[in-house]
Amino acid sequence: MHAVQVTDGIWWVGGIDWGLRDFHGFETPEGTTYNCYLVVGETGVALIDTTKAPFVPELLARIESVMPLERITHIVVNHIEPDHNGGLRDVMEAIPQARVVASPSGVRGVAEYHNGLEIEPVTGEDVIDLGGKTLKFMAQPMVHWPDSMFTYCPEAATLMPNDAFGQHVASEERFADEFGIDEALSELGIYYANILLPLGTAVGKAVARVAEAGWKLDIVAPSHGLIWRGDDVAAILDAYARWGAGEKRDKALVVFSTMWGSTETIARSVAEGIATAGVEVEVYDLALSPLAHITAELLEAKALVLGSPTLHHGMLYRVAGYLQYLSGLKPTDRIAATFGSYGWSKGADKEMRSRLEEIGFELPFEDFLVKFRPTADDLSAAEAWGRQIAEAVKAR
Repeated sequence: MHAVQVTDGIWWVGGIDWGLRDFHGFETPEGTTYNCYLVVGETGVALIDTTKAPFVPELLARIESVMPLERITHIVVNHIEPDHNGGLRDVMEAIPQARVVASPSGVRGVAEYHNGLEIEPVTGEDVIDLGGKTLKFMAQPMVHWPDSMFTYCPEAATLMPNDAFGQHVASEERFADEFGIDEALSELGIYYANILLPLGTAVGKAVARVAEAGWKLDIVAPSHGLIWRGDDVAAILDAYARWGAGEKRDKALVVFSTMWGSTETIARSVAEGIATAGVEVEVYDLALSPLAHITAELLEAKALVLGSPTLHHGMLYRVAGYLQYLSGLKPTDRIAATFGSYGWSKGADKEMRSRLEEIGFELPFEDFLVKFRPTADDLSAAEAWGRQIAEAVKAR
């Protein structure tokens, strides 16, 4: 296990989770990393975060590839969630001489999570001097827990913002420009949509606070995935500013589940109508597409068009499951419409409409329903319905 130098005096010493495929319901086909960093000064060394508990041996081995554990003088807890600091107690036992700090909320959280473990609070007024390197702190509540904190090393112009600007990617490349910037930015959007979307206001304020503080950013080193440097830093700041402000484009998603193909056939006609009216459209079968990927595409879309046949007087379980998934993410300020097929009874339409309204979607259209298999006339009507949705998208 070897550390990777991020910049002069800062090293990556985290763990790589090649096998992770689910992050509390968020599909992670690329795995993830649990990034931790050493900030090395002339008189002190700080470890930023302490990884998920099973990866503590990997963390300690990477540290020892740079220096003895005895040199570490500080441990900074940016966020208490177990994927970042589940291993805190084990690391403290391995590095007993280190002073351990967190935000005041983090201090309380560590005591609760780790059964009374005591550490020290730091605030925006505190500076840790490591000799030639200093650490400053900025509380960032709800980016994405109340205890979340950013740590900044001004001498290296490096921000360590924990979950902000992260992505779920496992790779041997440590930097976005090595991995491929386009793919890295795509993963950034997937992560934001599935983790930070309901916290957009807090995220927008966080970006503004960093700018107001005048912190120069040459490197942004998050706690998941790839590290951003150089011109790529401006790209991620711009993306977060746009997403935090809720900016969208003329785009609609047609998302469905089907039993015998009727709902799928309607979905394709609706999408055709949306496209011919000049609106970007993407079509997803819930049986085939990861929910995290669909939700990432919804991030900048103005409309969700949701389809299900009726089964037992209600919607199919995949549609119900996706609506439950969305409910926690709160993708508001969008329109929605529902469609589907039915046989001897209806019911899916009412359930979908009710759930979408609860989540916060606007539903300005009547549901589009077809009994049994759609006819040519039904499909023409579905296209026309899609064009109406497109016009509503363009009007927003």
